[in-house]
Amino acid sequence: MIKLAHRLGYAGLIPFVGLAFQFEDTTSVSAFMSYSAVILSFLGGIHWGVAMRDRTFASDVRLAICMLPSLFAWLALLLPLHLGLWVGLVAFLFWWAWDRTQVEDVDYRRLRTHLTVVVSLCHIWLITQTN
Repeated sequence: MIKLAHRLGYAGLIPFVGLAFQFEDTTSVSAFMSYSAVILSFLGGIHWGVAMRDRTFASDVRLAICMLPSLFAWLALLLPLHLGLWVGLVAFLFWWAWDRTQVEDVDYRRLRTHLTVVVSLCHIWLITQTN
């Protein structure tokens, strides 16, 4: 896997961690939710792009499933904060599990696992702090 992808992936954790620890500031929590929604949508877009490029990977079901992260992200933004954080957490975990059934690249799977663990812990942290 491309080393830059690893660097960018890990760098993408900086807003999650930084904003999660500013839980007393409503603007930071709102920014966390927005960033979380954007990244969740990005994850669905990865599979959409592969399906559009590789016809053997594409199917109606797969393309429909690729829309789920964006829909869950949007729902998370519409809900009250505490519920939105739960929806985001579940969506990230669901998509991590989906990735593991769809992508055989061990390096990508390891990277996604590392990133998902940190993102999930940030969601859990905010859930406990904003309750």
